Amino acid sequence: MTDAHTLATRYIHSWNETDPLRRLALLEEVYTEHASYTDPMITAKGWQAINATVSAVQKMFPGHVFGLIGEVDAHHDMMRFRWHLGQPGANEPVVIGFDVAVLEDGRISRVCGFLDKVPVVA
Repeated sequence: MTDAHTLATRYIHSWNETDPLRRLALLEEVYTEHASYTDPMITAKGWQAINATVSAVQKMFPGHVFGLIGEVDAHHDMMRFRWHLGQPGANEPVVIGFDVAVLEDGRISRVCGFLDKVPVVA
């Protein structure tokens, strides 16, 4: 199995990449071709749909950066990890989440995301 921490780091890096073509290249390295991403707000299947999802999140949170929280836990062909999204240098992240990923041949074939902290809309 691929080193889970390295794969999770590359996954987070793909969410931070703002250039759509470079991001698509990263997504193709990290995900299988027909991978799916699901969280409480969206379901996306395939590299193009996941790329569009990342772009939409970046537009909702301009200037924010994703980062890993703690260790990546993995067994068999699965891994789980926590992440946060916030402004660089901010005291508190705006969003905190938890993802579980199913792996296939060293890449992600499915992500199930959970949101632990989300901004309150006024």
